[in-house]
Amino acid sequence: MNRNGRDAVQSLLLFVNQPAIPMIEPKRVLRALAEHWALLEPLCEHFDQGTLSLNELRSQLAAQQLDSTPQDITSLLDVWIRLDILVPVAKSPNRFELNARIHDFLAYLRREHRLGLCLEIEAYLRHLERLAGYIQDAFDIRDGHDLARQLRLLDMRVRDVLKKLANDEQALVAVAERAKTSDRQIPLRQRYAEVLATWDEYVEPMIQLVNADGAFEQGVRKVENVLLKMLTEQQRLGHLVDDDMLLRTHARILEMQTSAQLTLRHARELLLPLREEARRHNAVTRGAALALSAIRRKGIDAVPQAAMPMFTRPQSTFLGSASQVEAYVYALARFEPKPARFPKAHKTQKGEAPRAPRTVREMLERCEDALPMPDLMTWLLEQEPDGATDELLYWFSRLSREKRFTRERLERRDYHTHEHQVSLRSFALLSAADTAAEDSASIPNAS
Repeated sequence: MNRNGRDAVQSLLLFVNQPAIPMIEPKRVLRALAEHWALLEPLCEHFDQGTLSLNELRSQLAAQQLDSTPQDITSLLDVWIRLDILVPVAKSPNRFELNARIHDFLAYLRREHRLGLCLEIEAYLRHLERLAGYIQDAFDIRDGHDLARQLRLLDMRVRDVLKKLANDEQALVAVAERAKTSDRQIPLRQRYAEVLATWDEYVEPMIQLVNADGAFEQGVRKVENVLLKMLTEQQRLGHLVDDDMLLRTHARILEMQTSAQLTLRHARELLLPLREEARRHNAVTRGAALALSAIRRKGIDAVPQAAMPMFTRPQSTFLGSASQVEAYVYALARFEPKPARFPKAHKTQKGEAPRAPRTVREMLERCEDALPMPDLMTWLLEQEPDGATDELLYWFSRLSREKRFTRERLERRDYHTHEHQVSLRSFALLSAADTAAEDSASIPNAS
């Protein structure tokens, strides 16, 4: 045991006595980036695709500096390696890549935006919830220094989320622009492959994250409740931190919530039309392939005439069968144009006048009159049997989040609107005042 303890102490002393890694002087790095920017900028595109070997780096630099000697290129690469602008790849010392920090800095200067993952935002939210717990603990024990530190950390993390959302929004714009401006000779499925992948890997998880019952809303609500409770308690118990700090952090959290919703809306406006176009194209291509395979196996007469498109082509190059020509001439001989029916001036348009859209106050009053409500979605379908699906879903989301109602989640089932079949978990609504009165009345009975 003594020998093990002595060995541990010796290893610790050896670690302490090791020379520290010297810090790279920032001025030298910035000066090198400024002097060699014309050479580094083209290399960034190559490093985006992967690593480069030493010979590939030499050839790239030689192509840009025609009057330089091999010794000049070697000295330039040596400077970049010593300043950690270029770093060797792990287990491949002859291959190099751009330092990740330098790469991010150059991407910022070039206004490049790389789309991240929705899981990163979810991880930030989990961290915000933990910080809210630390803030509550520090306030409970009246530790002003720790409370101020945790509030600063919370503010920094919220700014990180805002920065990531802004970066993701610009990256989504770039994805849509690349899909629209790519070569038209490339098949549409390949041109829109990035759009489809972005929708599946970012937009769909983001929709689940930002919806009314998602992790984003829950995390924001938890942090917001902690800050508002602290503002109230400080009025009663005394100030540990300045109220302006709490109000500023609370305002930034609300800005983060709004920014997430706007980013998601912008993503859907940009990518949903492209995704639907790709899906329609896939359906048309699949149908054309099935029709061509049927024609190859059984001939053109095997294809149903209703499924055949009516192509127009010059008669001189069109060769039809005898039955087709006979039917064509028969139709021409007995062609009678349909008479055009114009509306008479004295007749008025029949039908009901368009109804004005319902207001929020009107819907809330009608919903409150219908309480207790066993199923909100069924009630909406009864109120608006011919309503559009998006309008019904809007009222479902708006009424289910109203604070004057107490809601209870129901089992998932299918609802048939005028246009679609919707599968969701509806709510049973009760009056919040009645629920509170019942709870207060049950307390004396329980005692």
